[in-house]
Amino acid sequence: MPRERRLLFLALALIAAISPGSAIPHAALAQSTTASTTIVVNAETLVPRARIFVSPSAQTVLEGSTFDVSVYLDTEQNSANTIDVELRFPPDKLAIVNPSGGTSLIQVWLRPPTYSNQTGDAQYTGIVPNGVVTGSGLITTITFKALAAGQADITISPQSSVLANDGYGTPMATEFGQASYTITPQPPNGVVVSSPTHPFPSQWYNNPNPVFTWQQDPGVTGFSYVLDNEPYTIPGDTPNTTGTTAAYENLGDGLWYFHIKAQKLGIWGGTTNFLARIDTQPPAVFTPAADIISGSPQDKALISFFTTDALSGIDHYEVAVVDADAAPVASPVFVQAESPYQLIIPGPGSYHVIVRAFDQAGNVRDASLDITVATPVLQFLEDHDVEIMAGLLALILLLLILHYFFGHKLLRRVHRAIVAVEEESKREKLEEAEEVIAEENGGPPPSPTPSPLPPSEEDQGKP
Repeated sequence: MPRERRLLFLALALIAAISPGSAIPHAALAQSTTASTTIVVNAETLVPRARIFVSPSAQTVLEGSTFDVSVYLDTEQNSANTIDVELRFPPDKLAIVNPSGGTSLIQVWLRPPTYSNQTGDAQYTGIVPNGVVTGSGLITTITFKALAAGQADITISPQSSVLANDGYGTPMATEFGQASYTITPQPPNGVVVSSPTHPFPSQWYNNPNPVFTWQQDPGVTGFSYVLDNEPYTIPGDTPNTTGTTAAYENLGDGLWYFHIKAQKLGIWGGTTNFLARIDTQPPAVFTPAADIISGSPQDKALISFFTTDALSGIDHYEVAVVDADAAPVASPVFVQAESPYQLIIPGPGSYHVIVRAFDQAGNVRDASLDITVATPVLQFLEDHDVEIMAGLLALILLLLILHYFFGHKLLRRVHRAIVAVEEESKREKLEEAEEVIAEENGGPPPSPTPSPLPPSEEDQGKP
């Protein structure tokens, strides 16, 4: 690879620069009788290494059953930040039921995990910000179904790659592991088993209390059964019961296999393996997001949501919208939806949006958010709050300036006018009183004498 060549050249140049004979000219070196030292550098040691492997590497599974396969990364003390894994499997022997268990060291998926049961491949591409140093970092856990008896090999394609966290995206020399699985056929002549609580082995249920029933053929004297998490267990040769029912309570989440065989005439028949899938945990917690789009004639909101489920996987989402300003609704109406969900907003107001995630076992996780759409006036004020505040401050400042320059003179003139009116009123009353006195005394009325107005504040101080 060109990158490896550059690293080799730099290493050789560094070795040449620090070797004892580096200061001797080439011609002198050729003539020197001093013994020279040959340094051999393995270029492979200069390239960071990694390993991608599958676990378990070998296992025996039962035809028709499901089992989990985990893909791990070993960075061999190096730091890696980008992982691209292509996994291959025989499509006639295996089929992917769930491509991801929901747990992974990859923090950002560059694309969702993809797979094809027709071509027998699956791809996982993502990054780990700031890199990761790990000996067994879980990339993904895949649930396979054994379709037919035989040998099934799962390999990591050489097209897969791991990039070093060195700022250059250096491809790491990666070793790719593989796994081999032996699929055994279903044993013939087994007991016919059914379950009223978990009737379909291919489906998940949120009931942790399974009940199993089976048929008793003529001549059968007893049954031996066991419940565990292994798909190929064979019960012991000691009868457990002569009945036809077994019930369990409070089982943990996961895959449970009910194994049973019958005894007839002292001979044990084949084992029947009945799978019950239990998932009682809801999907992971999530937070919806809304993006308001204003338009005519109505506003719209794009509601985005996403979550995962560790066991059974997400089945579907439902969305309900409640008017927060209206009377409370006991049971809002939910509609099945996909992200992003386009919500038509009928008008201004507050709305409560509920997003409900269902996994394939029927468990539910609710998440909600509130959306507020303002009236046009309030929306204008909200959109132009900075300009409005600046205008109000400017108006207040202008009023203060006008009051400073003109307010005091105006008040003084109003005061003088009020004083003049009061003095004129007093003078008229005094003249009326003098006229009355003169008439009573029989003399002529006195001539009116105007009362002087009091000097204004502006005239006070004038000579």
